[in-house]
Amino acid sequence: MTLALLQQWLDQRVVPRLPRAFRQGKMPYLFFFEALLTLVLLSFPLINPYHQAPMTSLAYGVAMMLQMVLISRGMPLRQAIHLICLLGVIYLIHAAWTSGGLLSPRLSWMLILPVIPFYIIGPRAGYVWLGVVFTAQVGVAVLTAQGWLLQALPSDHAQSKYAFATFAIVTVMLVLVPLVYDRQHRAALRESRLRQQELEKKQAELEQALDMREHFIASVSHELRTPMNAILGFNSLLMKRVHNKPRAQEILAHTSQSADHLMTVINDVLDYSQFLSGRLAAHAETFALRETVRHAFDLFVPRVKSMELAYRCEIEDDVPEWVSTDRHRLMQILVNLLGNALKFTHQGQVVLRVKWDHPGVLFSVQDTGIGIGFEDQPQIFNRFIQAQGEIQKRYGGNGLGLAITQGLVELLEGEIGFDSTPGQGSCFWFSLPLSAQSPPQAVKPQAATVLQTASQAWQFLVVDDHGLNRLLVKQVLKNAWPNSTVVEAENGAQALELWRHQRFDLVFMDMLMPVMDGVQTTQAIRQSFTSHGLAPVIGLTANVNPQDLQRFKDAGLSALLLKPFEPVKLCDEVEALLLRGAPIASVSPAP
Repeated sequence: MTLALLQQWLDQRVVPRLPRAFRQGKMPYLFFFEALLTLVLLSFPLINPYHQAPMTSLAYGVAMMLQMVLISRGMPLRQAIHLICLLGVIYLIHAAWTSGGLLSPRLSWMLILPVIPFYIIGPRAGYVWLGVVFTAQVGVAVLTAQGWLLQALPSDHAQSKYAFATFAIVTVMLVLVPLVYDRQHRAALRESRLRQQELEKKQAELEQALDMREHFIASVSHELRTPMNAILGFNSLLMKRVHNKPRAQEILAHTSQSADHLMTVINDVLDYSQFLSGRLAAHAETFALRETVRHAFDLFVPRVKSMELAYRCEIEDDVPEWVSTDRHRLMQILVNLLGNALKFTHQGQVVLRVKWDHPGVLFSVQDTGIGIGFEDQPQIFNRFIQAQGEIQKRYGGNGLGLAITQGLVELLEGEIGFDSTPGQGSCFWFSLPLSAQSPPQAVKPQAATVLQTASQAWQFLVVDDHGLNRLLVKQVLKNAWPNSTVVEAENGAQALELWRHQRFDLVFMDMLMPVMDGVQTTQAIRQSFTSHGLAPVIGLTANVNPQDLQRFKDAGLSALLLKPFEPVKLCDEVEALLLRGAPIASVSPAP
């Protein structure tokens, strides 16, 4: 910790004040090392017992100071290091010659000479100076053996040989240790780079897999929404025809509720993808809370009739009538929790309770089912976790519902939890920060809307590769505009051929089609057939990918409806476009 603080202090306070040439890389360390060595050399005359030493120490200290000045003035670092090492060898040979040769303690300074170029310049420079130091040591050994020292000392050949061997071995070891470390460091660096390349490759593969997953989920969602468009659309048309037959209306209402439940499941698949990509968003609206809760509850009434269960919904009197949050997400949460409770409960009861929590609203779903084992409870909200494998085989499911439910509750800024005892049942609860809201302004029922253009003989073009979807749109149009003519096309190429020979007042365009898709067809209509005028084009698609929808709008749409669409909303959109021309594209969400 102390070393880290010292390093931080040096980096922040000292290094910025150094000459510019000594601020980067290894240069600060070189500056501090040479400054310390210079200080030692300049202080030697005070403690050195040799008469000839003071002048040579001072001279070498001044030489080092001059070298630092030259580096700061632009002298190449390699030349400066070689020069100071050469002066160092000369200085140390002279010092040893005047103070005992191989037996001189001043010769030990020669051990550090190969280290400086090794670290500052590179291993090859270190090897060169290792050879120079060996040569210098041999020269000092010769001077010692021949007695050519300036101050002759009693000669002991055995002691001289031992001193020479010691200096030589220590010098080699001093270079070999960092050499081994450097080789290990380079090997580790190569391995790290290879590992980094592998990780980058894996990341690219994962990103590709995520893109493929997004494309797959979007495709599956489109294929599911397309038939749902026909189911909900024709169901809505039938309900208008049997308004005087209560039993038929009841059956169609159950069909509509079941279709809504299936749409919730489809949306769960999309939400899972959006969870992983971080694109899930909430859209607040003011709605009747009690009505929404009972709607979610009633979805399972037909299913419960065949079971021996007490199925109840209890809403306390002080619960607000109108609240503001994402109604669709709240429905998903309730449907997921009720569906789970009914799946794991074969007898007893399932109770949905809603109460005012001062502040906020507390929702709970209590059952008397199989419960959750204590060992499985900590991970029950994890994705793809559904307690024990045998439970999954027996009851089905993919373990995704609770993970999505938890994410939706957190998206609505709420909190979720549960209490469970194995064999006795479970109680899942969640609280949302809801408060009472003023009811929205009353809106006239859409079914009662009178169309001002109903009596006119309009020419409509419906472009869709699915025959049922074309039939649904045609039936809705003929019901609202009985004098109109509806022409059908299976793809964009057929639509363009029809457009060349006939004028249409409004076009309904699917997005994903073979031969020529809706984006290309809309662009071609806008760019190549200006003589027909700017006829409104309404996009109808089951694709919910935001980027694809934006691309579709930019092609020249007047409006965009998502499948499954509400027939009344479709008629209102058509009426508005026929009365005022083609407005800027807007998206009307699916129910």
